[in-house]
Amino acid sequence: MESCDCRAAISATAVPVETIINRFPSSGTITVSARICDVNCSAKNSYISILYGDHQNQNNSFVFKSVVSGLPTWEPVSGGGIGMIVSAEGEVSGVNFTDNATLSNIHFLHETMIGNAICAISLTANGRTFEVPGCIFCISENNIN
Repeated sequence: MESCDCRAAISATAVPVETIINRFPSSGTITVSARICDVNCSAKNSYISILYGDHQNQNNSFVFKSVVSGLPTWEPVSGGGIGMIVSAEGEVSGVNFTDNATLSNIHFLHETMIGNAICAISLTANGRTFEVPGCIFCISENNIN
């Protein structure tokens, strides 16, 4: 049996965040959890989950869950560190965000000048868009080389 190399376990819990929902500014609290593994792992080993509670309109709150089926894109970050860019298909539950969802972009930064962060989150479901244009700082347990 081949070994499973999970490259990163990342979490940010109950972080206040400025968001953009359908091109309009909003704000809320976000929790992100992810584990990113190499291709030799079974698909169930890699996942991303996002819990968002909107402060302005509770109907924009949601839970997103996904199994990450592909490998992340790795890139060096200017000034040092590594960036992982991940996209995933998943399910979202909420009032305005429901059913199938596409997480078209999420960046995980490791050991950069600003530390460890989750940046540029972009999710769509039901023709609605959710974005976190900035970064949120996180706890990262990485095996990134």
